[in-house]
Amino acid sequence: MKTLLTAIALLISTLSFSQKVLTFPVVSADLFQWKEVDKQMPKPIIDKFIKDTPKEFQAYKRKDAEVAFLNLDSLRKVLHFLDLNGDGKEDVIFEGQSDGEANEVAIFIKTRQGYKKVFSTFQGVVKMDWENKALSRLYIDDWGCCDDYIERHMIYDVIYNQVDIPKFKKVYQALSIHNGITPDSLLEKKFAFEVLNEGYKMRSAPKIDDVSVQPWDNDQMKKTGSGNIIGRLLKGATGTALAKKLDNTGREWLFVQIDAAYFTKNDIFYVENKFPTKYIGWISSRFIKAL
Repeated sequence: MKTLLTAIALLISTLSFSQKVLTFPVVSADLFQWKEVDKQMPKPIIDKFIKDTPKEFQAYKRKDAEVAFLNLDSLRKVLHFLDLNGDGKEDVIFEGQSDGEANEVAIFIKTRQGYKKVFSTFQGVVKMDWENKALSRLYIDDWGCCDDYIERHMIYDVIYNQVDIPKFKKVYQALSIHNGITPDSLLEKKFAFEVLNEGYKMRSAPKIDDVSVQPWDNDQMKKTGSGNIIGRLLKGATGTALAKKLDNTGREWLFVQIDAAYFTKNDIFYVENKFPTKYIGWISSRFIKAL
């Protein structure tokens, strides 16, 4: 009986953990596959939307010879028509070149008065969750621009008012290394853990490398640099294991997100706002304890 009760308690604990902890699908895959949800619209309808949003998509409208590929033809290809709020009308998600260097994601809801812009951010959609035929959660990747080595991961919950106009509330923010190694797939059952050693090394790849020159090193001309170490974790830091990988020596690595309450020591991350932020990278599984 005691064994049964223990098993039930563990099951409840696992279910409770999986329901509470938000994680981002950071995997070795392309961005969102629009063909899975895109509704093919006739060209006149697409062009009417472009005409009805005169202040938008200026990068495609200005006819700059230096970026001739940004034109109305390429704009039509990055306008995605789909019903987002479940009212039977075709809304629009734009995922393309902003008026600056970054890509933009902009969402337009079709109303009786025309299209209403309800959301805008940088740079690409990774995943969309649906509930009762309406968008309920949006996952966004922002890989920065120029020499930025930080990749930002955001999750937004979607809340609708009485006339089905959505509001996007950010509920998650995490940082990882742009062009760092990501797993091919995530664990079916993610688990919480605690770090047992002080200054536990977090890395951008599942291997020991303490000498290579990295984009965040100040002197790019030196023969040795900081390696793939992106931070040192505090003893007692907690997080969630998202994936596993073995290296050539048989060492097991965990792809993890570190809880926002535990900032790393001597890390190379920088946070541009005050939103609670998690860190994503690799750690050895040797000196951690599953919770």
